[in-house]
Formats: sequence, structure tokens, C-alpha cells
Amino acid sequence: MNFSAYEKTLQDVSLSKSTIDTSDSVVEKIRQYFTYNNHLNGLLLGNVQSGKTIQTLGVIAKMADNGFNIFLFLTTDNVYLQKQTFERTCINLPTFQVFGEYDDVTFSTARQDKPIVIVLKKNTNILRKWRNNLSSSQLCSGQSIVIIDDEADSASLNNLVNKKSTSTINRHLSSIKSLSSSSIYIQVTATPQAILLQSQISGWKSDFVTYFSPGANYIGGEFVYSDPQSYCIRITGESELDDIKDESGFAPQGLIDSVMSFLITASHFRATNKDTCNFLIHPSVRIADQESFADKIGEHLNFLLSESEEGWFEESLYESWKDLQKTKPDITNFDDIKSEIASILEIITIIVVNSKSPIDIDYNSGFNIIIGGNSLGRGVTIPKLQTVYYCRKSKSPQADTFWQHSRMFGYDREAGVLRVFIPQSLHKLFKELNGSNSMMIKQILENGLDGIQLIYTKGINPTRKTVLDKNDLNLISGGVNFFPNDPIQDYTVEIDALLNEFGIDEKNIVDITHIQQILKYVGSNTNDDWDKNKFLNCVNSLSLKRPQTKCYLIVRRNRDISKGTGTLLSPTDRILGDKLGDSIVLTMYKIQGGKNKGWNDKSFWIPNIKFPNNLGFYDVK
Repeated sequence: MNFSAYEKTLQDVSLSKSTIDTSDSVVEKIRQYFTYNNHLNGLLLGNVQSGKTIQTLGVIAKMADNGFNIFLFLTTDNVYLQKQTFERTCINLPTFQVFGEYDDVTFSTARQDKPIVIVLKKNTNILRKWRNNLSSSQLCSGQSIVIIDDEADSASLNNLVNKKSTSTINRHLSSIKSLSSSSIYIQVTATPQAILLQSQISGWKSDFVTYFSPGANYIGGEFVYSDPQSYCIRITGESELDDIKDESGFAPQGLIDSVMSFLITASHFRATNKDTCNFLIHPSVRIADQESFADKIGEHLNFLLSESEEGWFEESLYESWKDLQKTKPDITNFDDIKSEIASILEIITIIVVNSKSPIDIDYNSGFNIIIGGNSLGRGVTIPKLQTVYYCRKSKSPQADTFWQHSRMFGYDREAGVLRVFIPQSLHKLFKELNGSNSMMIKQILENGLDGIQLIYTKGINPTRKTVLDKNDLNLISGGVNFFPNDPIQDYTVEIDALLNEFGIDEKNIVDITHIQQILKYVGSNTNDDWDKNKFLNCVNSLSLKRPQTKCYLIVRRNRDISKGTGTLLSPTDRILGDKLGDSIVLTMYKIQGGKNKGWNDKSFWIPNIKFPNNLGFYDVK
């Protein structure tokens, strides 16, 4: 009944089918893992701006049809987002009693024969108040509580785990779960790195995962950050943020080009009876930098308005129009565009979005240039976003945070006139993040949460370190030699068969499958010393993400090495491996194994593996 009513609120037939598939998958996994005596965690994974809210509401409706009656729907600590989510919940869940943050009085008289959903911000005071409201109501007595946590990787996890303490929001969530003898906590996100790297003992590791694919019209990382380079990308200078800070200077070229591109697109939209077109500028987390950009943009727009009849302006405008016309052949003709430009320049609104901004900012209509930093991250949907100028840099970028900056992803973009202006270094970073994200999803689709491993180029962190228990985090760094101190001394015959064809040549290029076969027969007597499954996972992950990675095998026989020396490779072999820095290098030493050296008086093989220098592999113990 509840899901049928929810379906009737959807206008897109294909979306309806997608939500059926997603909600059925979640409910089936709940049946599989939930005992009504446990606290179950599940991960609902989508893509940035791919429709997570509408999918989540479908899950709530389907769960209500399966006997669950009390739902908390949590948003990030953002007034506008909570309001937006509350309104959408009221529209899409007509059979529910929907309560907002200040509906204490009406909640006290809530009916028990209709499902309840409470839409709250993840705010300390709000969560504390509603924990008390739920406790006083006795509604959780004898019933399971369901918590739907949108952007669950943000704010909800314990960021004091390495200080042996509990952060405030995390403590409140645990307290709410404890109101009932059983609960289901569904973690909704497009950037699950922090969740995937939670330890089992944390209480926040997901027990199951459901991934929903984006719809047919979705523009995402595979389009924007494709390889070869997408036609929407325009490379800018590396130092344009510094140029902007120079108050005496002109706007840098990349910014000038992005403004001109936006003017053409906005004029095209207006000429085709579209009343909204947005341009996002993401310069820095610093409010001072955002304000500098706003001032420079304002000055530049005034300058363009005063020069709009000059010949150079028309030439520059025409160059931008030609650029867009290459990928949008039916764009409005240039003469009509030109006639719109002056009026467009007069009605453009510059909006700065940060912690100082009013909460009722509206960029859902009109022609807007939006400038901001962190406030333009998680959950913020900018309609008709067609032009993006991005120059925010970080010495140690976090994969999840930077990926959330991809506000140009979504459904209502017009691909032919989408342009992203970005420095080469940042474009390279986002291409790397897109590859890592695609591989992560591929692993989840093939294996669920079992053995999942995250791979990033050195210098990129998967997420903030404060929410990862350093005692349970595995980091395997490229460029480091790994060998077992307490190796197993078995399978010599099997390994001999795999290595017989290799002599004592300096190095041998082999297929990655050969490396995988060898690793199955080696290992350590203690996993903490050298866990072969972790190294196999690294090799398997590389075969998916970087199938072009070269693999080298170095074979040495008749080695007389003592146990427990703390080193394995000879200086010559160490230097040889270092020269192959962009490759997987597996060095196999056949040890004589004499008792006088601490072994079992039989020959056997010891492995040493080294991964490409520029990579880091992350998972949990």
C-alpha cells in the first residue's frame, strides 16, 4: 500500500522501475540479515547527484509495507537541505505521518496505525531533543527503529576513535539506536570510503550493500572525466587562484573564458525559453578567496557590459560560440546570441555560498554565478548547472571530499553546452578519482563487501584519517618490499612447477595471472606477518583498475639465508626491483633451509613482493 502510493507520485516510468529494484534488493537483504534482535547496518550506494533521495524514499515505503513503522530520515546539518528533504518526503510518502524538527507537539499525538517518518538534521541539539521525544513516546518499545542516514560518511562516524573517545553526533546516533532492542541503520552515500574502512568492532561497518545504477540521462564521471579527455573539459592555468588574489591585476584567462562560455550558454537558454542557467565557481575553502572571486567577477561583468559594443568583444564572443557550436550544432545562431548578451549581463546574479550566507539563497531560477567552497559540497543540488570553474587545490586531497565537489553531475544538464574549466593537475586528480570510484563499484557488484580494497595514487587519502581506527587499518604502500619473516615451508613442488621455466635471468616479464598463481602457494604462518590474501587482493585490484600494469618475476635459487635476519633481498636484487618502480615485482628466493639457519632442514620458497611506487592500497583487518 505505501509503496503503491509512493509510485503514484513518480512521473518517470523508468525511475519507478529503478526504485522497485532498489527497494526490493534492500528488503531482501534485510530479510537475510535481520533477526529482530540485532542492530543491522546496511549501505545504500549511488553516484553523486544520481537520485539517492528518491531511491531512499522508495526503500522507506517498501520497508513500511514489510512491517516497519518508525523511521528517522537524517540529512546533513544544513537548514536548506533538511527543509528540501522534508518537503520531498511529504510529497512522495503520502501515506506516512511526516514530522519535521519542530513538530514536537503533533508528534506527541502521532497515530500508531500509520507509519512515521521524522526528517532531521544531524545537529547535536536536534538529535538530543528527538532522542528524548522518542523515549517519552514509548513508540520504540517492542518495535524496531529504522534510521536512514543520508551522507552517512559525513558527521555520523566517530571522529575520535583514535583518541579512545566518541564524537557527539556518533554518540547521539548510538543512543537513538539503543531505544529499541533492534534497529536497522541504512547508510546512504555516493562516497563510501570512510564506511568501507570501518572496523568490525566500531559498530558502524556495513553488513550488506545495495548499489543502484544511475538513469539513462545521467551525466557523471564516465562522461566528465573520461579517458581520452571529454569534450567538456577546458584546461586553465595552474596559478589562477593566486592571480585573483592580486587585486591590481585583471581576471586570469581561464576565468575570462569560462565567463564568456557561460554568457553564450545563458543566452542560448534564454533564446530557447529556459529561465534558469547556473555557473559554479569553486575556488577555495577560504571565505576571503571566495569574496575575492566575487569582486573580480563583478568587476569583469561590468567591464564586459561597458565594452559590449566593441569589436574585440564580438570577436571573443564568437570564439566561445564556435567552441560550443562544435558540440552543440543546433545552438542558437550567433546573431541572436549577440542580441541577448547585453540583457543577460544586466540580469546575472552573483551568489556567494558559505557559512556567512543567508539560508534562503535561491538559485533555482534566473541566471546565476555561484561562488563557494565546502558549502557547495554534499547534498547541494544546483539545477541547470552548465559551466564550472574549479581551481581548489589541496596538498593531501581526500578522495571522498573532492568527489563530492562534482556538482556538475546530474540529470538536467545539457551535455553539448556543458563546460568544466580546470587546471591540468586537478583534471588528472579527478580522472584518477573516477577510475578508483569505478573500480570500487565494480568490486562491490562482483563481490559485495568481501575483500574490498581501495587503491589511490600516493598523496591521495581515501577519507579523513580521524574516522579510521589506525589499529585496524591496512595500508600497503607501493615501492616497499614485503616478505614474510615466518614463511610457510610447504608447496615447494607446486612452486617448482610454476618456476621451472625461469632461469636466473635478471628479470622476466610475466602475465599478471602467473603472479596470482604463485601467490596462492606462498604465505606466512601468521597473517599479521604477511597476509597473502591482502597481497592477492592488491594484485586482483590492479588487474581490474590498471590492466596495463607490467609484472616482473625475479627467480633466485640455492640461497643460504638465516631465519629472522630482518632482510631478504640481496643489494643487487633490491636495486633491480627499485628500477622497475612502475610495475609489480615478485622476487622468489629458493632457500636451502638448513637447520643450522633456523629452518626445517628442507628447501622451500620465500616471496618478496613490491607494488608500483605511486600507489597505496587500503582495507581493514
